[in-house]
Amino acid sequence: MKKTLLALAALYLSVTAFTYRANGQGYNNVIAFTDTKTFARSIQLIPFLDDSFSSATTADLSAVNAKAIKDFASKFGQGLNETWYKISDGFVSNFKVDGFANRVFYDTKGRWRYTVKSYGEKKLPRDIRSIVKSTYHDYTIKLVEEVQSADNLVYIIHQEDEKTIMNIRVSKDGDMDILEQFTKG
Repeated sequence: MKKTLLALAALYLSVTAFTYRANGQGYNNVIAFTDTKTFARSIQLIPFLDDSFSSATTADLSAVNAKAIKDFASKFGQGLNETWYKISDGFVSNFKVDGFANRVFYDTKGRWRYTVKSYGEKKLPRDIRSIVKSTYHDYTIKLVEEVQSADNLVYIIHQEDEKTIMNIRVSKDGDMDILEQFTKG
């Protein structure tokens, strides 16, 4: 579980780095995934990548646990042109839906660990969008990452205004905090 959580945190950081490339951006504040007051333990350290994923290798379907392939097909269907990767503690399937990358993580025994779905603002649940927009009404939501594990669900909202790029986390219950904030330069 700890490796999985560390993997999610690293993945989040890498996605953030590739998603936002503002010229001369300043680094104002990073809030680590350590807020135990409002977020369940399984999500507070959301590992998006760990050291094992950085050395991931493309996996032939014959090398992927059959249970993972069957679970993937039942949850997401066929014909998604997914790419499978072998990581030290399991497998990752990457696929696109409506032009956005999605990732599903499985352990070595083929058991589903968590899913990271990416999409635009329009697909964000109305109640979550309302919570975000009521606080950050001048920001434009650029990307939403929905992270679902067996026992929790959080939304990572990538947003910006004229001067700032901000990534926030919103729980399914509406608790919200800032993960990262950058000043555009």
